[in-house]
Formats: sequence, C-alpha cells, structure tokens
Amino acid sequence: MARLTTDIVVGAALRQAAGFGIFAAILRKGDARAGAIFVELEKSVNEFCLLARQLNYDDEYEWVCITGTDWVSSEVVQDRLSREVSYDPDCWIISVQDSEGRNIFTL
Repeated sequence: MARLTTDIVVGAALRQAAGFGIFAAILRKGDARAGAIFVELEKSVNEFCLLARQLNYDDEYEWVCITGTDWVSSEVVQDRLSREVSYDPDCWIISVQDSEGRNIFTL
C-alpha cells in the first residue's frame, strides 16, 4: 500500500491545526518523502511532551509520547530532541502550542 509523503502529512496537519485555532509551526524540515516526525507539544509554560510517529506491529502509524507519561519541562524535551536529531538528521520537528494538549496529527 502506498503511503503519503511526510511533507504532505505535515502540511495537512498544519492546515487542520489552523482550522481548530491551534498554533503549529515547522521548526525543522526533514526528508520530504520519508522523514521521521517529532511533535514538541506545549500545553502550558511548564508542561511539555515530545511525541514521535512510529510504525506498530500491524504496519500502521501511531503516536507515542517519548518523554514519559507525565508532562515534563521544556529542557527535557529539548535534550531529547537533540539526541533524536543526532540519530536522524532528516527528521521533522513540529512545534504545537495548545492549552488542551492535542496532537494535531490525530484531530
């Protein structure tokens, strides 16, 4: 089955976010065809999480919070993002600011 390219998926999510009144922006543009996507989600000044898109065992994409189950500080997210970028320099980083903590890719 053919998959949508990453740039199309990101563009659609950004338009969807705008429709819901959620601020979202691309912080890092990765590989347009198949780059990994990370979402830096800011719920409040002190509440952040880092989401990553992963393939599950059924070969379907799912979103996982890779900074744990609780909200963390911005510094924790930035440290993790630095490590992820060093592993995969072709990744995308999307910043989302939403007081409800919604993932724009699953709206």
